[in-house]
Amino acid sequence: MTVRPLAALLAATAAGVLLPLAASAVGTAAGTAAGTAAARPLPEPFDATHLRLTTKYVNAVDRAKGGLTYLNCDPVGGTHPAAESACTDLAAVDGRFEDLGDKKGACTMQYEPVELRAAGTWRGKPVDYVSEVFPNPCLADLATGGNVFHF
Repeated sequence: MTVRPLAALLAATAAGVLLPLAASAVGTAAGTAAGTAAARPLPEPFDATHLRLTTKYVNAVDRAKGGLTYLNCDPVGGTHPAAESACTDLAAVDGRFEDLGDKKGACTMQYEPVELRAAGTWRGKPVDYVSEVFPNPCLADLATGGNVFHF
């Protein structure tokens, strides 16, 4: 008969000691989790713009001359040399590369056919643009507004 009251006493004592320790551990873990969440960088907005722009030369002789750059908008960045004006041009046509306007200018008539490409996202929407083949990079640049594919 003395075993049961002793077991009950031990269980009550253990609960009295262990419950505050467990609560303290949970509080510490929650504090650590909150601190970790605050230290993590925020995810990118769903409507972010990240584009990979390329100039591909069509002739086998000229293929090594192609160009590549990265363009980010909202906020403006990437490796594009004129990112601000390129983002402005794209915003004016709501990211529709085929609607980029012609820019006035003159080009020499050398024959170096190029194709322009854009892949990525424009304000969260997928982009996979391939242009027509232009006779040379200068004409391609003028046909797409002069800023987006000028790199």
